[in-house]
Amino acid sequence: MASYDSDHELDDSYYQATHQPPSSSRFPRLSRPLIDSARNGWQSSPAYHFLSSSPDNTKDPDWVQIGRSVISAPRFRRYVVIYLVLFLLGWAGWGFILYPLLEERSTLLRSLDPMSKAEAGGWFGTNSPPRFDDLIQIRTLDPSLVPVARTEGESRGARSEKRLVVVGDVHGCKKELEELLKKIEFSTTDGDHLILTGDIINKGPDSAGIVDLARELGASCVRGNHEDRILLLRHEMVAMNTLSTGDEKSVKLHEPSEKEAKERALARSLSDEQTQWLNSCPVILNVGLIPGMGQVVVVHGGLVPGVELEKQDPSTVMTMRTIDIDTHVPSESSEGVKWAKLFDKHQSILYSSLKSSHADPRSQTMTVIYGHDAKTGLKIRTHTKGLDTGCVKGGKLTALVIEDGGKQSLVQVNCRDYSEDKKDKKDKQHK
Repeated sequence: MASYDSDHELDDSYYQATHQPPSSSRFPRLSRPLIDSARNGWQSSPAYHFLSSSPDNTKDPDWVQIGRSVISAPRFRRYVVIYLVLFLLGWAGWGFILYPLLEERSTLLRSLDPMSKAEAGGWFGTNSPPRFDDLIQIRTLDPSLVPVARTEGESRGARSEKRLVVVGDVHGCKKELEELLKKIEFSTTDGDHLILTGDIINKGPDSAGIVDLARELGASCVRGNHEDRILLLRHEMVAMNTLSTGDEKSVKLHEPSEKEAKERALARSLSDEQTQWLNSCPVILNVGLIPGMGQVVVVHGGLVPGVELEKQDPSTVMTMRTIDIDTHVPSESSEGVKWAKLFDKHQSILYSSLKSSHADPRSQTMTVIYGHDAKTGLKIRTHTKGLDTGCVKGGKLTALVIEDGGKQSLVQVNCRDYSEDKKDKKDKQHK
């Protein structure tokens, strides 16, 4: 006969039937009901307890006792913690992410509303911009170099007949540019064309070598703020007859700073042919119509949205980073609304307004490829492509490759930090 725990052990009287003579019944007959031997030992077990040890618990209403039992349940407390965490995450997402984005979108839309132009007394650039005789405002790229639409039977995996390779700020880093072009498998004989977004020279180790390489490859370029400064400085040195002598002290009232001395040395090192090539770089390069990108232009700094290319101020086109949200006045400062963000929103609105009335609304929009803003770095939007990734300070050198059909891809190489070389030279001089 099987044994039982003490809480479930039966009295000996229940086993009396096992000592009785066998009867004709199949089941043994017990001497008393089984319920009479049930014990309450479970009440003393620590696994069981009352909802409240207070003797006044029974005086509380039923709903109070039910509420107390629900609150004391472990599952209820877990659910409270989970819902509280979800609420806090939702609140943080709204306050720090979603609401600022909605507020920014509303601000951009308000700034681009034509009614705001009258309130601001006219946006910047609506009047005639200043003109400079020693620079080219706009130049149009040879249409034979511009990628075209693919034919229906052309495979997308095939090598395009034409490729535009647009490279961000090089700053004299010739070795890195050669490495980048090798990685792209750049070939002028295969229809590739190189475009440089300005700041080709200065800061880096081989500015003259970059100019020679660009000339050798038949590259196009735009005028950046560094080219502008060096060319103006060279023009000044020619006028003062100090280009060959280097005797700045006789015509200046102060000793040139280290930065100015290096820039004067660079201006002096450039040949007349190299200077002429840099002078031929326009402020705005009108690339032309590219499938999927619309009208493509290349500048160094940026463009004011809503202003014709001919009316853009060349000095700000080379230097702008941000723009005033009310007057659209551009600024070199990094604080404020990025001009590219405002420009992209402007073109997005234009595209949406043409979707229902034009067969190819993208062809009526503009895409701007630019450099200059190394602090922001690589920034690829629908209508603006920022390619300055700080090569001269140890970042990357970036190229945007545009193939036939408007297919785009990014290619990068790592760069040496040439600013560290300057620090090492200074340390050696101090020692």
